[in-house]
Amino acid sequence: MFTNNIITLATLLKRAKIPATSVNLIRDCQLSHIAKVPTRVTRKVVPCCTSNHLEDAIETTQVVGVIVPEQLAQHVPAHLGLAVSSDPIATTNHLHRTLCEDATFHWESFESTIDSSAQIHPTAYVSPKDVVIGCNSVIHAGAIILPRTVIGDHSSIGCGTVVGTEAFEVDNTVSPQKILSQAGGVSIGDHVDIQAKCTIVRATFGGFTVIGNESKFDCQIHLAHDCRIGERVRIAACAGISGRVTIGNDTFIGPNCSISNGVFIGEKSHITIGAVVVKDVGDAKRVSGNFAVAHQKFISHIKAIR
Repeated sequence: MFTNNIITLATLLKRAKIPATSVNLIRDCQLSHIAKVPTRVTRKVVPCCTSNHLEDAIETTQVVGVIVPEQLAQHVPAHLGLAVSSDPIATTNHLHRTLCEDATFHWESFESTIDSSAQIHPTAYVSPKDVVIGCNSVIHAGAIILPRTVIGDHSSIGCGTVVGTEAFEVDNTVSPQKILSQAGGVSIGDHVDIQAKCTIVRATFGGFTVIGNESKFDCQIHLAHDCRIGERVRIAACAGISGRVTIGNDTFIGPNCSISNGVFIGEKSHITIGAVVVKDVGDAKRVSGNFAVAHQKFISHIKAIR
């Protein structure tokens, strides 16, 4: 499981073989993750390329240090670790890759544990390491369960579904461009049913993509990295949920919906068929359309144009 190991920024820079001419360490700090400001991990060092990014980082208690361009360095408060780089994104991506290359830093590996009552179809693949499958859970034909996946009790993974696949985080600071290394995993609760041909993406910088108890996924749903899905959430076919989305308990996501990254959807909300959600939705709200607005407002607009 996750180790929550700690390393100093100075040590990590040295391990990554980044020359002092490229990155100037002003104040050292102890960190567990290289991440983005909104990433749900603790003791993180983050890149800040603009003053707005820096303001968000300063207000985020889990941030212990920042990597900024020269013009922002004077605005970083003394309690944060500080390094100066001409390209903070490239630097943090390189540092993150360095941590991921150490197989023992983020994660303590173990032999996969499958409860004796669980049913694994002969054509399914379950990684021999770093997977937990609870009692009476079922892994159907052709399903793929990749490392750093924890599945609770009485849950089912449908035919052809992939759990723990890589996130679509592209490092465009290197040539050729690469998919960024992944540090996190997937946690699926009890009595969760995920039907056929879904993709459940693991967290990028650490921690889990989480699916709460009793949630139900229809076929061909894509759940991206670092999402938090509450309990008893229902997501209908072909919905696409982008990274770092939070969905509250007892919410319904309709067929073919698209949820933009970082959006918060409150409890007992209803996102109607085909909606494109680009901003937060409060508790018990019903939204429709592209871009999604309050459902009755959308209906009134449709009646007006007819």
